[in-house]
Amino acid sequence: MAIPSDPKIDGFDILQAPYKRVGENDIRCDVLVPRTPFQGQRPVIIRWHGGGLVTGDSLLMTIWVPWLSDLALKHEAIIISPNYRVMPEATSAQIYEDVEDLWKWVHSSTLSNLLASHSTPASLDLSRIMTVGESAGGSLSLYLALSHPDQIRSVTASYPSVDFTTPAYTVPRTGPVWGFNAPLSVFEEIDRNAVIGSGVSSIVGPERLAFMISVIQHGKIGEVYLRGSEGVEKEVLFPLARLEKTREVPRGGIVILQGQEDSLILASETEEFVQRARELTREEDITYVVREGEEHGFDVNVTLDEVWLQDSLKRAVDTWLE
Repeated sequence: MAIPSDPKIDGFDILQAPYKRVGENDIRCDVLVPRTPFQGQRPVIIRWHGGGLVTGDSLLMTIWVPWLSDLALKHEAIIISPNYRVMPEATSAQIYEDVEDLWKWVHSSTLSNLLASHSTPASLDLSRIMTVGESAGGSLSLYLALSHPDQIRSVTASYPSVDFTTPAYTVPRTGPVWGFNAPLSVFEEIDRNAVIGSGVSSIVGPERLAFMISVIQHGKIGEVYLRGSEGVEKEVLFPLARLEKTREVPRGGIVILQGQEDSLILASETEEFVQRARELTREEDITYVVREGEEHGFDVNVTLDEVWLQDSLKRAVDTWLE
């Protein structure tokens, strides 16, 4: 995807580079560097885009939250925003492989050399990392932070998909999802024609959005999520399984933002996750903020000026920067 011109990312230079290659396809990462001069190493935000694990792109501005840009610019931080393979062309296990490969790339000389050669040279403070993500990206944010709790300071997840195998996602819905309806045939056609192993990692457009709606609305997302997961440890696929095994979270804790009226990622599912996570860790380690009357993606126009958001993020941000 070409670099968009959008007010949400004003103030950044954007560097694009592949962090891995699958078959004939590069998987791109976008690195957003504040244009302001800065001495020393910049703190890091690793951001994962949403899209139900079946669609999306790192620079799809319709789902980019402006408060993320505000946060990075305020604290002179670099945003690392990768793509990753999507289902059904890839398995969920392969998506998590991409997350780990991105983590290795963040710590590689390849990235440090890319930043050093930029017109305004920059370097990363890898001791100050925060992970961020919305929707399915929220689940990837949780996965990365829970996999490396000693190396990541804090984690945020907006309306994250924490378990696609519960009845909420495996039983067909009776109403629209995110304001849309999509027939089962949309899922069936794309699923049938998917080129498995093709390395698709950036795919957007009305057809793919309809696929995301269809796979959720008709209770097929759990089936797709579990494909190819034989032999994969549960703590890879499910954040609660990870917490049950380690009981470890980044020291800045986890912040989860959720819309009460979310018709795609149900608030009742998120609340169950939060309750169990608090039992497994310390209650104060999990900040859960529910926005009354809000739908999926409610923060796509929310800036950091919102007092409720500043309050919600305070501990996570303070710990990230200390």
